[in-house]
Amino acid sequence: MAIFHEALPGEQARRVARPRAGSGAGPQRDVAGGDGRQTARTMMWSLEAGGWTKHEAGNLVGLASGLRPAASGWNEREIEHLRFLRALVETGRLDH
Repeated sequence: MAIFHEALPGEQARRVARPRAGSGAGPQRDVAGGDGRQTARTMMWSLEAGGWTKHEAGNLVGLASGLRPAASGWNEREIEHLRFLRALVETGRLDH
């Protein structure tokens, strides 16, 4: 079981990679296109980079998207498909 904790201010500063002056790297853009929601793949990559397994990352992203954890874990394609269907139902384009 994982324990969540916040990084200390100095620790956080060391973890964040900052572009060097003149490297051409501009400010980071929102991957989801401006509505503040990241794609499932982006969230899973972030979790996997933080040490979570693919199975754990899929279940955490699924949980954040309103899904129950699955025994085999969720993959990004399944999560995005269910988010798409939910959007169709919420906009009235599809009856449930």
